[in-house]
Amino acid sequence: MADIAIIGEKTFLFDKLLAETGREHQFVKPEILGSPFLPRFRMVMIPTGFANPQYSRALPALRAAKSRIAEFLERGGVVTVFGPLVPEHDYEWLPLPLKYVGDYRSADLVPASDHPCTALVDAKAAECDGYLVPGEGFSTALTDERGRAVLVVGKFGQGKIVATTIHEFPSTEFLCWAADEGEPAKI
Repeated sequence: MADIAIIGEKTFLFDKLLAETGREHQFVKPEILGSPFLPRFRMVMIPTGFANPQYSRALPALRAAKSRIAEFLERGGVVTVFGPLVPEHDYEWLPLPLKYVGDYRSADLVPASDHPCTALVDAKAAECDGYLVPGEGFSTALTDERGRAVLVVGKFGQGKIVATTIHEFPSTEFLCWAADEGEPAKI
């Protein structure tokens, strides 16, 4: 069983980052989400640009897999999703309400909680491709200096949704936390 699934094409940069974690990982093409032949994963990572057709073709597959994503979360999986890189996005394929507004810029990061997911980035400032408007079920972990959410965490069933607009690779500490936090489940 692989600990981490990355939705998208294999890239050297992600491969190198994930190798540093010591965790088993697998790149999963978006169109095979929900396949009975996929193994169980503890964490699913959806990289930046998933809703922008210039960078990815994941959005239609995420929409089609909405019920599978909810089941994965109910069973204890962790979904980590980065910014969609479009002007606005409603994460209608997630089981909790969340909105994104694009606004690419460098931002000072302000802790809003001491949740372990704040280990996503080990810096006081980061590039952010927008901000989030979390709905019911989410709590804000980091904001920008304007008080806008840039990292949120939500609980659904036994699992967690970690959504961010931080336009940086996640830290190995965060990836290990998410893999340890998640329960093996089918996506």
